[in-house]
Amino acid sequence: MTALALRPLDRLRAVNGSGFLHGAAGLVVVLLLWQLAVAFISSGNGTIPSPLQIARQMQADGFRFYADAASYTVSAAFRGWLWGNGLAITLALVAVAIPFLERPILQLGIVSYCLPIVAIGPLMMILFSGDTPKVVLAGLSVFFTTLIGTVTGLRHVDRTMLDLVHGFGGGTRHKLFKVRLISALPHLFAALRIAAPAAILGAIVGEYMGGTETGLGLMLVNSQQAMEIPRTWAIAVVASVLAAIAYAATSLAARLLTPWAREISTDIGSGLHANSGGAGGWAMAIASALGSLGLVLVVWWAILRGFSVPPFFGKGPLEVWNYLVDPLMGAQNRIQLMREAVVTIRDSAAGLVVGTVAAVLVAVAFNLWGGVERAFMGVAIALRSIPLVAMAPLVTLVFGRNMLAVVMIGAIVTFFPTLVNMTLALAQTPARSRDLMRVFGASRLRTLMTVQIPSALPALFTSLRTAAPLAITGALLAAWLATGKGLGYAIVTTAAVSDYEGLWARVALTTAFSILLYALIGLVERLVLKAYAN
Repeated sequence: MTALALRPLDRLRAVNGSGFLHGAAGLVVVLLLWQLAVAFISSGNGTIPSPLQIARQMQADGFRFYADAASYTVSAAFRGWLWGNGLAITLALVAVAIPFLERPILQLGIVSYCLPIVAIGPLMMILFSGDTPKVVLAGLSVFFTTLIGTVTGLRHVDRTMLDLVHGFGGGTRHKLFKVRLISALPHLFAALRIAAPAAILGAIVGEYMGGTETGLGLMLVNSQQAMEIPRTWAIAVVASVLAAIAYAATSLAARLLTPWAREISTDIGSGLHANSGGAGGWAMAIASALGSLGLVLVVWWAILRGFSVPPFFGKGPLEVWNYLVDPLMGAQNRIQLMREAVVTIRDSAAGLVVGTVAAVLVAVAFNLWGGVERAFMGVAIALRSIPLVAMAPLVTLVFGRNMLAVVMIGAIVTFFPTLVNMTLALAQTPARSRDLMRVFGASRLRTLMTVQIPSALPALFTSLRTAAPLAITGALLAAWLATGKGLGYAIVTTAAVSDYEGLWARVALTTAFSILLYALIGLVERLVLKAYAN
């Protein structure tokens, strides 16, 4: 799925006219360097076409070739966007209106986010037919972001206004719809602008998995298998343009409908911080992880029963347990699962670490040299909107089917959301703290290390929690497309040979790993921030 940026583009300094010119200049520089690199440095293997080659391929194919497939993808993405956002907003209203339901609802959101979209794609093909798998995957891709953003916005309300409504005899319903919902609009739009490209990613993943007659995902598969490299890149460009248009359209709607929002900090990650609580340490982390895993089991069972999935296809928790403890094959099944899991954990960790370190270093460079940020942050935002499933085949073509490609895929999906969040966090350090360091004669670098980086730690950990499930998704996709090793490849092969016990077991293991990693990062966050607070 796409990366979860936790503040809108409005907060970037490149929003004004000067910033636009810098961004355009940065894009031109990137395209020019790309063209020159292909012309003079490329090894000649043809895996990286130049921008001109991509443009010629698109011209040769014609507008209708891409427009027909894109319209099919956008249709499914829009329906998923409506269903996912509608459900998220409804549950957010329930969570705030009935406080004791807030934690389980947010837990449900975390579980939905930790479901690796590449892992559950084959299950969607089994459970549903027609366009439904694409719509469901698109809805899942937007649900978590909108839920957290709406809950954060509903909390972010002037207490005086609530007291005023209460004084005039208004109840919970009046406070919710006349005060909280209006106050939540900036945060809601911040989430919706992130959800728009995410819905396109979900629809493309659904097409990539098969079961469709057209769409950008299917075109991507066909062009990659036929080694039509310029066309593969052209399809990725079209997918990126669609994601960027969706992002820009939502941003424009936000500017027109909520002009006051420019003065409001819309860090939707604060919903996660508020929910995590300050105490508890290991006990809180373990309880949160166990609660999420228990919720997975309940939802798993409910889906199989609610949709009357035939037992041949739908395997519940009990069937998976029997698959693991079977007297004849259980030991062999467990050993195979552990081998695949070790590969996936290694690949996920490598991508997460490399991407995070690179993002922090680039964010520091952006902070020290503002001109570099203004020139290239817009390019980074555009690259961040490229759907992972469109990017991974390109990385495989360039770097080959090896560990380097695996690390690059994981690092790329980790890099961009972390870069955006860290750049914003470093820029939003309280001015008084920076002024105090300046009074004492501290250098820019000293101020950065002493004040700005510590104040940006919450944003860093939010980015890590956001990026961790994405890194796992990247590792699964890399195993499928590049190495043929790990849970990602095993999920595809077990579905192909109708080994549904093995398929459900691997999806469950991947989801559990994602939830545990999310909880572990939350625990480390609490410990580190507590240490800095003391």
